[in-house]
Order: sequence, then C-alpha cells, then structure tokens
Amino acid sequence: MGFVEPPEARRWRGILYLLVSCTGFGIAPSLARLAYDAGSEPATAILMRFTVATMVVTLTMRRLGRPLRLAAGDRRQAIGIGLLAALLSWGYLSAVALVPVSVAALVFFSFPGMVAVAAHLAGVERLTRLRSAALAAAFAGIALVVGFELGRTLDPAGLGLAFLAAVACAASILWTSRVLRRAEPLAVNAHAVLTATAASILVVAIGGGPAWPGTVVGWIGLGGASVVYAAGFTSLFFAVRLLGPVRVAALGNVEPVIAVSAAVAILGETVTPLQAAGVLVVLAALAALQWRESPGRAP
Repeated sequence: MGFVEPPEARRWRGILYLLVSCTGFGIAPSLARLAYDAGSEPATAILMRFTVATMVVTLTMRRLGRPLRLAAGDRRQAIGIGLLAALLSWGYLSAVALVPVSVAALVFFSFPGMVAVAAHLAGVERLTRLRSAALAAAFAGIALVVGFELGRTLDPAGLGLAFLAAVACAASILWTSRVLRRAEPLAVNAHAVLTATAASILVVAIGGGPAWPGTVVGWIGLGGASVVYAAGFTSLFFAVRLLGPVRVAALGNVEPVIAVSAAVAILGETVTPLQAAGVLVVLAALAALQWRESPGRAP
C-alpha cells in the first residue's frame, strides 16, 4: 500500500512552497532595479531570470529522474503558460524601471482579485458578497497607494505595465491549475521556462543584444534577481497543485509586504503614512477573500 499524505500535511507543504515563491517574487524586483541603475535593462534581466530558471528546473528533473516528456495537448498548454510568464516578467520588470518598486508591486498585486472573479465566472469558486466587498476594498487600497501621494507624479506607462503583469499572472495561475490536474509539475515547468527563455532571446536579439551591468553591485542585483525568481517560479507550480489557484492567490498576500520591505531595505525607498494605510487596506481586503461566510461552507 502506498503512502497517502494527510490533507493537513499537504496543505502545509503547499504553504511552504508558496512562501518560497512569494519571497523570490517579492525580492526580485528590487534586485533587478540595482542592475538597471548599473546600466542593464528589463529584457536582459528577463533573459537572465529564465535562463537560470531553466537550469534549475532541468537539473532538478535530472536529479529526481523525472522525464521531460508531456502529452501533445499538455505540451502546447505549457508553452502557452511559458509565453504568459514571459509577458508577466516583461510587464513587471519594465514597470519597475518606470515607477518605484513598492508601487509596481502593489499594482501587480491586484491579481488575486482577478483570480477570484475568474474562478467565480468559471464556476470553480463562488464569489460571495463578502469577497466582492473585499475586492472593492483591495482596489481602493491600491488607488490610495498610487493615486494620492503629494509631490510625485507616477508614470502612467509604468502603472499600465504593472497592471498588464497582474492580468498575465492571474491567467497563468488559473491555466496552470487546470493543466496540473493531470500533468507532472516539473515537466510543465520545464516546458514553460524553455518557452519563456526562447521568447526572451528573441526579444533581446531584436533589441540589439543584452545590456550588462557596469558595476559589481549591478551584477549582484542581476544574478540575485535571477536566482530568487527561479526559486519562486519553480515553487509556484507545486503550490498551485497542492493548494489550488484561488487559495494560492489569496494566501500570497504576504508577497507585497516582502516586496515593499525589500524596496525599503535594498533601495532605500520610503513609504509614506498614506501609502502604509493603502498597504494595510490591500492586505486586509485580500485576506478577506479567503474567509468563510459561514462555518459550514468551504472557502
């Protein structure tokens, strides 16, 4: 008789993977900004992050003896997930080059609300009145953070790119969840990162080649961003499979805290009282998305 993992252990294992993912995704933008300040640019950072992610995934698969092979339908969907991942990275890292990391992170983190709405429309999970109110509050908190700070004008293109990344992230989580119902996470991950790497190579080639940092600090930022992103991207696949898309999106509300904290610690960004209030509103609203309306109803 094979070992059957208890549901509680499975849930905690999923949460651990999710924490690794949130930490990687939260720290990466601030490290990438160090590379930009030293002469690099988003396309190069994206190429590096997916190259490192490909190395991590393929070495892990080799060590575990997992096959790369996927059914034709699953392979096509993994390729689509990889293209979404490339779009997500391009949007987010380009936004970081135009607006403060803390602002880009909070706009990007509108994606849990998108996941909740899409899951409701698809019949995966009902969007209750409580959760609808939480969604409205989350967007109000984001508006508070990005729209009412005196003395600074935010680049609309940067905000738009961060929002585009949020849409791509929501779509990727929902799509990945569906594919992983039947496919091996590492194999799907490998095809996705290989696709994203190929897309990144094409974008860099069209742009005239990579722009490498000109300082040691810049290289530390570029390399560090690539490593932590690879860890986060790989862990996300396991978290989605163990927890499901809506729970991953909702429990991931720790990511903006990590992102803003990293921006303060690494880049010296400041958070005004108004922005801090917005952060609290966003986090409280996103946490409410996973509450039950009654003790007997599953989230």
